[in-house]
Amino acid sequence: MKRNAAKDDVGFTLIELLIVVLIIMLGSTWALPKYRRQHSLNQLDRYTQQLESGLFNLLARQSAEGTSCEIKFDPNYVGTGNINVAFGRAEDVIELSHLNAKQRNARLECCDATGCTWNPPYRLISQEGTSDSKAIELKASQQKYSLSPPGTSTDVTPLIFLVRSIEWDQDPQRPLPLRCIKLSTTGHLYRGTWEVNKCRRR
Repeated sequence: MKRNAAKDDVGFTLIELLIVVLIIMLGSTWALPKYRRQHSLNQLDRYTQQLESGLFNLLARQSAEGTSCEIKFDPNYVGTGNINVAFGRAEDVIELSHLNAKQRNARLECCDATGCTWNPPYRLISQEGTSDSKAIELKASQQKYSLSPPGTSTDVTPLIFLVRSIEWDQDPQRPLPLRCIKLSTTGHLYRGTWEVNKCRRR
């Protein structure tokens, strides 16, 4: 009799199992959105840093090779006045490797006194088509921007990129931040967060 009673005490009851399952479900409901938000934020920050590095490398190469560059953007993805519209995918705005030579030059053309053909060609960002680049969208402050050696510009206003996650509004109560990169006419480059129509350094 005693042996049978001991066996009955081993294991969980159905009520106990249901309580455990309920606790796990509640924990997942809380943790999953938080995880997704952090993942999207990490992708956004990695891509913003990658774009900043790509622009820095462009300026360094331009200075070393004595070239003048003109950067052009599709007018559909230009303007910082309205931050809710006119964002495009990276491949439609700044990535170049999937384009032919003529299409490349329509976005970025760098020339010196002898010509405009370079091997490897100039680019705005080093690693294109990554999972991070597919998770963001961006736009530029103006349709055209000129760079003269050593990375300065004759334009009167700086070039600004606004970068956001494609899931920036997954939580309407707490949208993800809008990141920015600013390239001044003197060649000064930095990234930050877009707040009150300004790129504030992070």
